[in-house]
Amino acid sequence: MAVGNHTHTLTFSLTSFYKSGALSVATGTQLLPVDGTYTIIGTRLTAGTAPAGSSIIIDVNKNGTTIYTTQANRPTVAAGTQTGGPGSAPDVTALSAGDYLSVDIDQVGSGTSGSDLTVSIIVSKTVQ
Repeated sequence: MAVGNHTHTLTFSLTSFYKSGALSVATGTQLLPVDGTYTIIGTRLTAGTAPAGSSIIIDVNKNGTTIYTTQANRPTVAAGTQTGGPGSAPDVTALSAGDYLSVDIDQVGSGTSGSDLTVSIIVSKTVQ
């Protein structure tokens, strides 16, 4: 029987944020605690109604500060579509137990704002 240390990297959605109804620009008030050590891979977005005229743009915050210090990399749902992500990797990727996440809606569609937005934070974790 072989004995040894083996590690595996798991990738999964750590948490999801949901905003029901028509979207408007808003600062995230829902704070979701982090319970372990993870690496953020990206963000996936789904809108029940696609935005029209311009994209939905969101920002993810760790402990109240953006993880997308390169603001052009913020996750989007393009006008006329219902999904977005994972997009560019965030600039801040490390999460630890005790951190918290929140989501801001920075821009909505200019014709139709879009509605029923789900934001999933995709992370990885190495386990033995």
